[in-house]
Amino acid sequence: MINNQKGVGLIEIIASLVILAVAVMGFIALQYRTLEAASESLNRVEAVNIARNLAERMYVSRASYKDCLKSSCSGTTFAGKDWSDVNALASQRGMNVGVFTCPDTQNGRQCIYVAWGETDANPGSCTETNKFSYKSDAKCVVVEAYQ
Repeated sequence: MINNQKGVGLIEIIASLVILAVAVMGFIALQYRTLEAASESLNRVEAVNIARNLAERMYVSRASYKDCLKSSCSGTTFAGKDWSDVNALASQRGMNVGVFTCPDTQNGRQCIYVAWGETDANPGSCTETNKFSYKSDAKCVVVEAYQ
């Protein structure tokens, strides 16, 4: 006598559940990576806005910034007030700001470094030494300030 199988076997159900679980885990990993990329994009946009803000302030008051970059400025000076405002804005977003002489330039142009996460806002952490190229693991933005 021949028995015909009726219905679905337990092994087939388990196999389909395993395949479904792998597909769902792949989808979750894809969503997580998308969320990380969106967060990184937001940080870059905010960093560029902070750097542009400081660059515009530096351009408007060029004379006082030249003195401020040579020595420290207090909050009472115009450039010092701008500097403390931009630092406060960056701190609210979990970022830090630094202004240094740009590498590979003869005119002494200043570069604004805005960094977040584990990266410091300085040339050694953000860019390659004496070069104007980002380090691969750096989380920062560098903007040249024209004076």
